[in-house]
Amino acid sequence: MKKVEEFNLISFESTHMAIKSEKLLKEVDLDIRIIPVPREITSSCGLSLRINPIDYDKGIKILITNNIEFSGCYLIKKTGFKKEVLDIKS
Repeated sequence: MKKVEEFNLISFESTHMAIKSEKLLKEVDLDIRIIPVPREITSSCGLSLRINPIDYDKGIKILITNNIEFSGCYLIKKTGFKKEVLDIKS
């Protein structure tokens, strides 16, 4: 059986916003970490936030409340070596 992994990803226009977002969301103990933007996602910044789907809605609300600009939101599904990227920003 192949290992299935699912997580959300938030991309940013600048490295500064990615790092600021990481700090803000870690202060409220959300399950997040900075990772490089996957090659399937085009972005002007090389960093993104990986966030647990359980914490995703809360994290987005905190970013919006604090006027943090982000460029995209994605659901990443990994099954073995296969990766599916779904754009979920609406």
